[in-house]
Amino acid sequence: GLFCLSLGKPGMIVKSSDSLSDLPAAQLFDQMKNHFDHSNSETWKQRFWIENESGYNKDKGNVILYIEGESAVTHLQSDKSFVMHVAKKYEALVYVVEHRFYGESQPAENWELENLSLLSHDQGLADLAYFIQKKMDELKKRENVDTKWVTIGGSYSGALSAWMRYKYPHLVAGALSSSGVVNAILDFYEFGEQIQRSAKRSEGCFENIRTFVKYAVDQMESDKTDIFEWMGYADFEWDDFWFYYADIFVEAIQYGARKDLCELLQKQLSETQVWEERLKALAEFGTTHAASPKSYAFKEIRKTEINLDNERQWTYQYCSALAYFNTPSRYLPFRWKNMGIEYWKRYCQKSFNGAIFPNTFHTNSQYADLRMQNHTSNIFFTNGAEDPWQWATIRYAVGPNVESYLIDYPGAGHCCDLGSVNDDDPEELKKARAAILEVIGKWLA
Repeated sequence: GLFCLSLGKPGMIVKSSDSLSDLPAAQLFDQMKNHFDHSNSETWKQRFWIENESGYNKDKGNVILYIEGESAVTHLQSDKSFVMHVAKKYEALVYVVEHRFYGESQPAENWELENLSLLSHDQGLADLAYFIQKKMDELKKRENVDTKWVTIGGSYSGALSAWMRYKYPHLVAGALSSSGVVNAILDFYEFGEQIQRSAKRSEGCFENIRTFVKYAVDQMESDKTDIFEWMGYADFEWDDFWFYYADIFVEAIQYGARKDLCELLQKQLSETQVWEERLKALAEFGTTHAASPKSYAFKEIRKTEINLDNERQWTYQYCSALAYFNTPSRYLPFRWKNMGIEYWKRYCQKSFNGAIFPNTFHTNSQYADLRMQNHTSNIFFTNGAEDPWQWATIRYAVGPNVESYLIDYPGAGHCCDLGSVNDDDPEELKKARAAILEVIGKWLA
């Protein structure tokens, strides 16, 4: 989805349903298959949508490119969403573009490893640049207006938004990067440290998470695998189980549901004596607050046929380039203590039946934070104070031309600014959005 996501996945912006609208028929764009092989002129059909056509002021020529990330496009922005709020204020046309290899935007007939070599953030950025250039030319020809483009995205697509302004400043006037994970981090222990700080905002909650994790460790050490079935997927191995199990706690906190998670754990530990019942209640909670167990399972990730429920593509992206490996925090880790770098090497190798591991130096030498701050302008980063992904973004701007805003209120999670706009939103969120609107106004002036 739209998604400010989780663990090895920052992906999903889990949005309130009132910020989404139903998906109309897509338009199709002839996209280049490989932007970096100039002898290859093959194309494929990339899905996109247009919003706010009735509110578009042709004389101003303001355009918002809303970047979708590592999931299929299943909904568009509703009138209540912040993106549409921006579009209406600046009378902007909105394009929504689906990322290559997700949803129905498929450049290859299957997801064999050879084809996945065309799946990267570099190709994704080049897709967007090619799309913008073509649409700029189209609007110029049709309406004789020079358009100004602003990119908006959250999580991985927030990183893409920032990188678009950095890499293609002649096409993009400015970028909003909500929870934009621009730093590829191999040993991302800070993630767990933030989960600990956020969980401790509810009394006793972090200790309760560790109690649930200790039970699972005890089951593993005595090789009792009933827990797999209780958690909703009998075909787990211990390695893929641990990623999923940790992610239930992570995603609840990441997406602003800390209070609900903490209440559930406390209730189960105080009122239920049977661990099977406790874990089934946790699994049920996970179905509404986290990804499905299947999306972590080696058995599913190894499948190479195109399948919209599959996490193979995103697993490939973090195993080949982006990392973001959530390793145990240095002090009182809440996850299994053996989820260090060797664990993630195994996870990637088991997912793709062979050696695959990211070279984060390559990614960061092109795109990481300080390089961006010193060599670019007109990027606005936002982060929720309880979001563990904030430590892979830019939390404090050091350069004069890149701004960063930390949004702090109870439950301020991943991509919290991109949800629906309501009268009863927390004051801190209202202030952040006012700051965003002001800066976008300057970019479009």
